[in-house]
Amino acid sequence: MTSTINERTVDWVVFISANLFNLFIFCIMLSRPFGLECLEKVVGILNILLVIPLTVAVILNFASGRDWWSIMLPLVMIAFLILELLLDYVLRIPFRETSLLWPYLALFYLSAWMMIGYTFLVDKTYGFITLITYFLSLAATAYSYFQVGHG
Repeated sequence: MTSTINERTVDWVVFISANLFNLFIFCIMLSRPFGLECLEKVVGILNILLVIPLTVAVILNFASGRDWWSIMLPLVMIAFLILELLLDYVLRIPFRETSLLWPYLALFYLSAWMMIGYTFLVDKTYGFITLITYFLSLAATAYSYFQVGHG
């Protein structure tokens, strides 16, 4: 665990953001087989808004001279969230049916893994909680995939 109150607060924000991301993905994936497009859109927007606390955390970690990983690991998630905003909400590109899907998925999973890494580096309990919510999101993704007719 980090040594100052401010660092602990920043780490708590990243931990909460990482787990909200996983839980939002869980909700998004479960909304698809049930045709809840409105819920999927609202939760998707909430997910993208995680860019705000993560960006603040990166700035605070950088300003306080923390280790490289406390800056770089959340930056991957920030990059993914910006890409998600651009593709799904600004440009509205149906990229999931194109070859753009694979780089998108690579960045998606890399960003989730980086958040798992961050939380484990901060506190093992945080890491295991984040890993559990990640596996919940994976289970919902698999359920959605097979229910929507891809299986």
